[in-house]
Amino acid sequence: MNDSILALVDRSIDELPNDLPRDDVSKVRMELFKQLRKAARKASKANGMMLYLPVERVHGSVVPASFVVSEPISATGAGFHSDQVFTGVAIGRGESETVTVDGATANRIERIVPPPERSEIQFPSRRVEYMLPLPGSPFPRWLAIAFSTVGDGKPDSEYSSALVDLFDANIMTFRWSYE
Repeated sequence: MNDSILALVDRSIDELPNDLPRDDVSKVRMELFKQLRKAARKASKANGMMLYLPVERVHGSVVPASFVVSEPISATGAGFHSDQVFTGVAIGRGESETVTVDGATANRIERIVPPPERSEIQFPSRRVEYMLPLPGSPFPRWLAIAFSTVGDGKPDSEYSSALVDLFDANIMTFRWSYE
């Protein structure tokens, strides 16, 4: 994990202006490493298998968004159906809708989350979660993909909405591959 983070930090540092003092570059490098490691640990604690962070600058700015693909969630018990899982996950978590991803019925939940108390984060985030059923599983299992952005500090802004639309478009291209 640390090697991947260091590679990202090095790429980002290469994009800093050449006239930035060395001491400032060192501070930026250490802070970026710390923040990326913190994000990776948080994703890992949430059973994240993959963490996607945009690290390339777009028009000089870093895109304030990420998404995590989590380990498949299992549901056991007689008569446990997809609708019950989707309903159970969605209760109290935001607006929920049924969508089709790669020909399968999935669930999409969207909500706005206030910044955590006693944290460095000062803006609410807009979150979108997809629950995708794993095809061919002998018992009900789902893959969770969770997106988060602070956008421009306003969760309902055009910019935040554009980032959500981009994530949704990416999910709609999702396809299962079979060996």
